[in-house]
Amino acid sequence: IGMFYPFIPDQQVALVGVEAAGDGIETGRHAAPLAAGEPGVLHGNRTYLMQDENGQIIETHSISAGLDYPGVGPEHAWLKDIGRVDYVAVTDQQALVAFHQLTRVEGIMPALESSHALASATQLAASMGPQQAVLVCLSGRGDKDVHTVAALEGIEV
Repeated sequence: IGMFYPFIPDQQVALVGVEAAGDGIETGRHAAPLAAGEPGVLHGNRTYLMQDENGQIIETHSISAGLDYPGVGPEHAWLKDIGRVDYVAVTDQQALVAFHQLTRVEGIMPALESSHALASATQLAASMGPQQAVLVCLSGRGDKDVHTVAALEGIEV
């Protein structure tokens, strides 16, 4: 649950979770079980999963290794079910744009996982007023993702 934990009881704080839409939800090549999965059991937890009609786990896709997983923690499933958190999905391409933007503008290279959150935050901020704020957790360093980004952009490192 991470950063969400202290804010869960505070209904004045809107919580938004971001999943990996990969090549797009409609393509089936994604890792967004809250957006497109169904309830099931994995590793002893009932949660939302990427699974077929027989309950077998299906292949997922994301440029982010940390988000490329067929399920979510049961706490996130519960928070979705009670309507406390809004979950959205960000494509690989949107995450790459956010990765480059933060790197160029601030000199901070975010992890691809955090780049998904940054892409969503940018979209959200566009609809907010000047007295509102967005808080994003930069959970990791992007230097581990340089080879992934370079390969996707046809750059030899």
